[in-house]
Amino acid sequence: MRPKRLLARLAWPLALALAAGSAEAHDLWLTPTPGGVAVHLGHAHEPALPSADKLVGLSALTGGGATALSARADGPVLSAALPEGARGALVFAAYDNGFWVRLREGGERNADRRAVPDARRSLWSMKFAKAVLGPDAPWERVLGQTLEIVPLEAPGAAAGAIRVRVLFEGRPLAGAGIAAASGEAPEVRVATDAAGEARVPLAQGGQQVLAVAHRVTPSRTPALADADAYGATLAFTRAEPRTN
Repeated sequence: MRPKRLLARLAWPLALALAAGSAEAHDLWLTPTPGGVAVHLGHAHEPALPSADKLVGLSALTGGGATALSARADGPVLSAALPEGARGALVFAAYDNGFWVRLREGGERNADRRAVPDARRSLWSMKFAKAVLGPDAPWERVLGQTLEIVPLEAPGAAAGAIRVRVLFEGRPLAGAGIAAASGEAPEVRVATDAAGEARVPLAQGGQQVLAVAHRVTPSRTPALADADAYGATLAFTRAEPRTN
């Protein structure tokens, strides 16, 4: 299936916007394609082609180690081929969405506060994404992404719910809101406990995307932004439940 058709079929994860402000709420997530992976960015009804220049990392972790992937524009997504012969991979990406300001007259602009000193607010936005692809994917590996959703059980075999841990800068993140979407099922939201863990219900089989957002104030670069906004997703395919 071509990535363009995949976008139409899997547009629902874009509804996982977890924060106000379009720049911050854009999600980055990964989906499988025949022999590869597609990189998506945007909202449900406003898909955007991810910028290859902002994609600061795209790699596949297999039994043979990590391999950097080369992405290219393919319709409304970026796509990349997996290492030849890989039966499974944990694919991960990082996307620097840059500085954004909310203008006083309305709307947003891809600029920092130094360029627009009278902006209502400003932030720097960074996105992370992971996808568990295939039966031999090392799904349990912690990658060290600044914001990361780590499954605590095999995603493909999860029955009814999946246990996950959310890490920020390598430490459990308590009170983080996780949104989960699957096909036409209603979106589910849960919060992590004091250990950064949550049991996330899965309404049905098939493609799943979990998303979390976290904002840090003040920004590490206070002259350029008021806050730093992080987003992370975890995508996987859950086996369809058996029916008689």
